[in-house]
Amino acid sequence: MPRGKRTVFAVFCSKSGNRLGSIRLHKQDKQGKGWKEHVEGMKKYCKKCKSREVVKFKEERHSK
Repeated sequence: MPRGKRTVFAVFCSKSGNRLGSIRLHKQDKQGKGWKEHVEGMKKYCKKCKSREVVKFKEERHSK
């Protein structure tokens, strides 16, 4: 039995535009904090840039 719907977001490097993976987040948590506040300033390693870069998120559409 599902407890809440989560949305899939694709993670992209802000410099090269390389796709770095995906992450599943709730649109809003119990405290009213949105997903943008959770991922603000998040960094991941990019193979093309060969360094840790700030990432951009894009919502992916999936059918169940």
